[in-house]
Amino acid sequence: MSVMSQDEIERLIHCPKVVTEPPRREPATERGNSRNGARLKAKDGDEEFSMFVRINDSFNENFSIGLVFHPRDGRPDIQLLRCNGPHGPHVESYDDPITHTEYHVHLATAQAMEAGEAPERHAEVNRQYASYEEALRYFLFEIKLVDPDRYFPGASQLLLIAGDR
Repeated sequence: MSVMSQDEIERLIHCPKVVTEPPRREPATERGNSRNGARLKAKDGDEEFSMFVRINDSFNENFSIGLVFHPRDGRPDIQLLRCNGPHGPHVESYDDPITHTEYHVHLATAQAMEAGEAPERHAEVNRQYASYEEALRYFLFEIKLVDPDRYFPGASQLLLIAGDR
């Protein structure tokens, strides 16, 4: 896998993005999870992304909201950011399996890419959200989605608060 610099990873996460294919009105259900997603594009560039949302139907605190970069140069897709709810200790391939018992964020790192690991291997506890709704707002703020209320009604209400952090 071709390695990106940490600055490039951060730029891709935080560049303003517009929706090119909106999420479905109703999520699909697959293997006990509600699933949805959208296609995105950099507002001022030609970079393409997708976002995904997964929520466990039995345990709503077990969710995942992620941003994937789709390079146009033939490199594999790169998961840049993933916000998760607590889902218990997980696979040993991640830095700290205990982190997974709390609300946490996975961030792509150049270091992981250089080591040939999953770019988003690094995870850290995140105290800026404590529910799926708060995590979605946090995620939309982090990826700088343009006009989030159009696709996620009410999202900008807490984005204003998140901007004060």
